[in-house]
Amino acid sequence: MIRALIDFALRNRLMILGASLVLFAWGIFSFHALPIEAYPDVADTYAQVITQWPGHAAEEVEQQITVPLEVELNGVDHLTHLRSVSLMGLSIITIIYDDNITTFNARQEVLDRLQLVTLPPGVNPGIGPDYSPTGQIMFYSLTSTNPKYDVMELKSLNDWVVVNQLKSVPNIVDVNPFGGPTREYQVQLDPGKLVAYGLSLSQVENALVANNINAGGGFIERGEQALNVRAVGLMQAAFEAGLAYARERKVFGRAVFDYELSKVKLARMAAAAGPLTVTRSGRPESGLATVRSGQNCRALTSRNSSRPCTPSSRP
Repeated sequence: MIRALIDFALRNRLMILGASLVLFAWGIFSFHALPIEAYPDVADTYAQVITQWPGHAAEEVEQQITVPLEVELNGVDHLTHLRSVSLMGLSIITIIYDDNITTFNARQEVLDRLQLVTLPPGVNPGIGPDYSPTGQIMFYSLTSTNPKYDVMELKSLNDWVVVNQLKSVPNIVDVNPFGGPTREYQVQLDPGKLVAYGLSLSQVENALVANNINAGGGFIERGEQALNVRAVGLMQAAFEAGLAYARERKVFGRAVFDYELSKVKLARMAAAAGPLTVTRSGRPESGLATVRSGQNCRALTSRNSSRPCTPSSRP
């Protein structure tokens, strides 16, 4: 048998040499395409149900949200463990399955059962992203030496450009931005002027809400064309908030505007406590990208690092 193989190889030298080159090239390609993981994904199949109920104590969250959800989710198929954490305004339930169910089927059954739970009005439970505990592939932060870009501008850049670009990478399941002050329009009312004009805080608040909205007005026919009519009321600058009517009826013979009652300015929202290190320029704007379960983290990391972020993506 061996002698026959050797005789065949000697009689067909060119064919054997060509086959050897093909196998050699195939081996090099397979080596570079080999999925290499620093930490193999050995996590169990799981699903998380996250529910927010702001302003309520942990005891109320446990009684009115966590317990009803646990009762409904306890009967899911292939369940091995069910764990829950109730915090102030937040409920997190983790469902762990055995190896005989796929992630898709597990999440689908959880979504079906969430429709059957009766919770307090305004509370909507949601299912967490499909990522592995070892799928936190990239942590980044935005900094700038240009004085034009302060921490609020970096926050806006991260929310509208960087996050959108990272989410467009295949198999990136979620990007969590955190840190950095949020830009907001602040209306600082003068209590003395409110009393002088006979206005209440709720009237000013309702006026701001009513003036910060877009509305449709049908259309106007002009010959064979129809022109759409719309009212654009969304605030685009701080001074526009001061132009809102604080009162519909006239006071002292004229209408009252917000700028007569307050100071309107663009400022940062009060920052909540967090684990980020505070620098000289304030809390840095950062983010965390997570990958879908079962994907190659090494290949996705290289894609994220080479992903271009253009300011044109910002609305």
